[in-house]
Amino acid sequence: MPTQTKLLMKNRSYKCLALAFGIAVLNACSSSESAENKTSEKRVKKTVSVKFGTVTLQKVGQHIQLPGEFLAFQEVNIYPKADGFVEKVLVDRGSPVRKGQVLMVLEAPETEEQLVAARSNYLKAKAMLVASQEHYKRLKASAGIRGSVSALDLESANAKMMSDSAAAMGEQANFGALTTIKSYLIVRAPFDGVITERNVHPGALVGSGVRLQGPMLMLQQQNRLRLVVDVPETYSVALKQGKEVTFTINAMPGKQFKGKISRRSGNMNQKFRSETVEIDVANAGREIKPGMYAEVVFAPEGTQGSLTVPSSSVVTSTEGQYVIKVVDGKTEFVEIRKGMQEDDLTEVFGALREGDKVVTNPRDDMKNGTTIDIMKNDESSQ
Repeated sequence: MPTQTKLLMKNRSYKCLALAFGIAVLNACSSSESAENKTSEKRVKKTVSVKFGTVTLQKVGQHIQLPGEFLAFQEVNIYPKADGFVEKVLVDRGSPVRKGQVLMVLEAPETEEQLVAARSNYLKAKAMLVASQEHYKRLKASAGIRGSVSALDLESANAKMMSDSAAAMGEQANFGALTTIKSYLIVRAPFDGVITERNVHPGALVGSGVRLQGPMLMLQQQNRLRLVVDVPETYSVALKQGKEVTFTINAMPGKQFKGKISRRSGNMNQKFRSETVEIDVANAGREIKPGMYAEVVFAPEGTQGSLTVPSSSVVTSTEGQYVIKVVDGKTEFVEIRKGMQEDDLTEVFGALREGDKVVTNPRDDMKNGTTIDIMKNDESSQ
């Protein structure tokens, strides 16, 4: 009996040891498996899957449509240069004229009389000058014989000649001035154009001292027009002289015209914060009238020195604006400054180059040096 009891106790001890050993082995296996799982999880966490876009030189901007107004290329209000009465009006509203063509004839009888008197005085002074010159020449020739002409007589003759010369020049200037005034009585066209306004008729008194309701005539050059547009400050920076534009005319629906920016004012209107630009428009057929309105469309023009990235790649935080560039499979934060924006593209200025890859779905937990796994882009993210 004692021997059997001892055997039973030994068997039980062996079983307990085997059980304890098995439990220890199971615990060791489970702990190794959990360690491996944690290691793999850490590896997964270190690698982040993202989408990316490409830095390009594509122009960014909006097609802007602005109102414009047509003005005559040249326009002048014709006022009288001399006092007189209207004798003839040779043109009327709508008359086409050529440069130098006579438009009106004025009459001023007193001017004619003054001109005749001035001419007479000039001829008289000229005759006296000729006589003085001949007398001085004879005395000077005689002065060659000693004692025949005194020095005082020679000097007096020279002084008389100089005085008559000055008088003749004065009368000539007066005659020339009255001749010019008489020429003002003939009103001529200063350039080719069309008479658009007439406010006087034969018999009317005109002149600097006469109060008129308006100019005698108004002349416009209409075979070439100026299309004037005020461009807001935001868009004027990108505009360039010679840039092509398209425009439509409200009074001519269905027609589209093209032109180029011919001139820029170069300053901002203080009231409206805009810059005035002009577009020369050929109008040989005079279909377009000065005063008509147009809608001018300006195509986008990229800002010089800018690059373009997808708008979703730009991150704005309290620390500033930046994009996340991908370099050798790792992230690199690049500070940028935004420019113009259109749809899903944005102009940026920063340490980027054409062809660089940037993250288009940035995450808050991304940091410099994060290893990423670049996902295949769909068409919308490119």
